[in-house]
Amino acid sequence: MTLPLSVYYITLNEEQRLPESLAKVKGWVDEIVVVDSGSTDNTRAIAEAAGARVVHNDWRGFACQKAFAASLCRNRWVLDLDGDEVLSDELVANIQTLFSSPLPADVAGYQMRWVLSQPNPEHPFRYDKSKWILRLYDRHKAQIQAEKNSNNDRPQVLTGRVERLQGDVLHRTLISLEQMERKYCQLSTEQARFMAAKGRRISSARLAVEFPLKFLKYYVLHQQFRNGWFGLSVAMVAANRNFMRLAKAKEIQLQQRLGG
Repeated sequence: MTLPLSVYYITLNEEQRLPESLAKVKGWVDEIVVVDSGSTDNTRAIAEAAGARVVHNDWRGFACQKAFAASLCRNRWVLDLDGDEVLSDELVANIQTLFSSPLPADVAGYQMRWVLSQPNPEHPFRYDKSKWILRLYDRHKAQIQAEKNSNNDRPQVLTGRVERLQGDVLHRTLISLEQMERKYCQLSTEQARFMAAKGRRISSARLAVEFPLKFLKYYVLHQQFRNGWFGLSVAMVAANRNFMRLAKAKEIQLQQRLGG
């Protein structure tokens, strides 16, 4: 029997990583929904072959895309996954056990541990900071706020409490530094537009300290130094993403003033 649970994805050209993720949920969840923003590879065909309902939706930012995907689900309880995320066997078993009896009425959702897990153990990027994220939730008690260009794609709890499930969401994150750089360029542009729309003011002093502070955060606090030259590269690219979102936002605001 399948669980009264919908799994939803947002995708764009995920043919390399999506099959492994789909294989972990296929067969035991009631529904798989994939919202695609225009893949030019085999992403749609792979999802459809796994029994997913695939819907196209033009890209308007992570928050809007995920909120739209959640709205298409027919079940009250939903599981939010990205195409580069894979459920561990322990987490699958714990979700199945959870749904084997009535869920507590006052629970809005469940957090799960999100950890880096490269498919190739010899990849030089092996260590990263893990965190707990809310991915399994009741759509009546938690929702993603659909703000254009917003990257805040985590569900906000409206009522109820949040508990934790043991088991990991394995993040198959990096294909290459080039892929990471492209992704972060898109993210910084969307974040800049969102910040400018909110009227955020960015001082020159903030710009001056943003890169070095964020580099130290990723390289030291997140321990990217453990990943050698690759970790150094990741910390540099990530810090540059943070710097560029501010610089782009400031540029947008300048253009708006000149245009006005």
